[in-house]
Amino acid sequence: MGWTIVLEDEKKSKIESLNTEFFLNSFEDDIINNDDFKLVKYLNPYGDTIFNNLQMKDLITDLKILSNRGFGSKLLIDNLILLAKRCMEESHLYLVFYGD
Repeated sequence: MGWTIVLEDEKKSKIESLNTEFFLNSFEDDIINNDDFKLVKYLNPYGDTIFNNLQMKDLITDLKILSNRGFGSKLLIDNLILLAKRCMEESHLYLVFYGD
């Protein structure tokens, strides 16, 4: 299961996106039921999930845990963290995970 990830403004206009789909290994077993994750466990693999700038600090922490535990591509997670940091620093931006 993968997500297309887009940084959008309040009008849902694309600001920036990852150039490939974001995939996680062992999503259901190791992430959804894991209390170490604050936000990533709520990603909807079959629908869309939207995060705002106030949630970016927790999302970045979750992404670093994913990277350290080998749940996904380190390079892709690093690029996703850059999008999350931009979302956190600028007003009226949202990080959207478009599920399959």
